[in-house]
Amino acid sequence: MALTPEPALRRELGLRDLVLFNIAAIVSTRWIGVAAHVGPGTLLLWLLAAALFLVPCAFVVANLSHRFPQEGGLYVWTREAFGGWHGFACGWFYYLNNVFWIPGVLISMVGMITYAFNPRWGKWAEDPWYVLPCALVLLIGTLAANYVGLKVAKWVDNFGGIGAYSIAGILVVSAGAVLLFREPATRFHALPRWDLDKLNFWSQLAMAMTGLELSPILSGEVRNPRWAVVRATWISAALVVVFYIVSTSSILVLLQPDQVSPVIGLAQAGQQAASLLGWRWVPLSIAVAILLSVGGQLGTYVGACARLPFVLGIGKLLPPAFAKLHPKYGTPHVSILLLGAGAALLLLISQLGESFRGAYQLTVDFTVISLFIPFVYMFAAAWRFGQKLAAFCGLFVSAIAIVFSFLPTGDMRSVWLFEAKLIGGCLLLFLLARLCYRHYQSGAK
Repeated sequence: MALTPEPALRRELGLRDLVLFNIAAIVSTRWIGVAAHVGPGTLLLWLLAAALFLVPCAFVVANLSHRFPQEGGLYVWTREAFGGWHGFACGWFYYLNNVFWIPGVLISMVGMITYAFNPRWGKWAEDPWYVLPCALVLLIGTLAANYVGLKVAKWVDNFGGIGAYSIAGILVVSAGAVLLFREPATRFHALPRWDLDKLNFWSQLAMAMTGLELSPILSGEVRNPRWAVVRATWISAALVVVFYIVSTSSILVLLQPDQVSPVIGLAQAGQQAASLLGWRWVPLSIAVAILLSVGGQLGTYVGACARLPFVLGIGKLLPPAFAKLHPKYGTPHVSILLLGAGAALLLLISQLGESFRGAYQLTVDFTVISLFIPFVYMFAAAWRFGQKLAAFCGLFVSAIAIVFSFLPTGDMRSVWLFEAKLIGGCLLLFLLARLCYRHYQSGAK
């Protein structure tokens, strides 16, 4: 099999870029609204997710990226552990997972920003006829930044990390000021109250801890990757846990859980802070920070995942067009454009036969399942290379996340239609992966 051609790509990223890249990739503004909606018991779940998934993931990523510093990350790790087909399946699902992930992020982003600017526009924030065109415009902007290369896109990612922590800072200051004059809106308790919605939420919460695996995919574009990736992994992991805990707590100080929308909860918290404190600057500041944060997060995933088809194309496991870099920008432009087209198509298709929130939940569940299949591979590879404890924890959480994603929530119009879309879509992806691999594997020998 052909070796990964690291010299073909430009090394644009240093340690600072990787830390901000990781924060932008992992921290998702929509998860803190979802967590606050579930209630204060999620604070314990955040800690459990960090202990059982984020920390094991950091151990595995640090070890495997040091062992295999080539461009391709978890695809290379799986290939070296289990062979070509499994490596291909891992890369295939991880790349396509973003087709499902991007629509959900865009829907949430448009809704939160709209509500943050003016709560009277709140009805638009869940209206597909308004949200979908706005989401498509934002998608095109993200694709354009990555199309011209990491020299430009890394600044989008860096500002994404800065935007995420700006949100946490605004929420903490606002919640602290409210506590000086009144009781918190929520009575805090340690243990969550379990039901089917909480079980489905657990899979989403575990997903909120993913992202450390992204930067090793870009190892061929990192200066001194063995040193930088390992250090950035641990710094970022610590900062992410702090972000989720303090941000969720701050929202619950401002609002009761049943007042928090899982789609626009962060924006609602900003409006509530403005109402209670008279700080009219809070909603606008949060809207700008959301735009930076989510734009950076989209940029990290689009940029990193586009490198997987490039590596597969070099290995002759995809059509030759995927192995070509743009003659001017030096980017894997074919996979970037294909990812954008697939996300745009799913953004439209996902609305068929579902309520708006049901469609949002469907894209989230597709994302969780298609994401955690590569994580099963990654942790299995770690087990193969001797990291037993970290691999066991990661495999356990990944399996739970996949199973719980098949549990429907109350927002679904039809449980049977929901399950048919979810199961049928997963089987179709697997079949396409197998057919594609069998067709191209002869060219890789």
